[in-house]
Amino acid sequence: MDIKGVINRQGFTMQQVADALGISQQAVSQAVNGNPSLSRLREIAQAIGVTVSELVADAPAPPSPLMKCPHCGHTLTVELK
Repeated sequence: MDIKGVINRQGFTMQQVADALGISQQAVSQAVNGNPSLSRLREIAQAIGVTVSELVADAPAPPSPLMKCPHCGHTLTVELK
């Protein structure tokens, strides 16, 4: 389970995820490095535009065609080639 790696691959920082969830960066780090609850995993997954399965997969998941703009938060569709 490489939650931090998934967050980074989606183009987000830990601080951006914390801001999106309305929690401290330390709380996100504890969830990422510890044993997060299913509800926290759902929140993180939704914030970065992936499924919970992609978030906790052992192997890196293929890039999602959806991502959130780090500046405005709008969901963008990316064409993968």
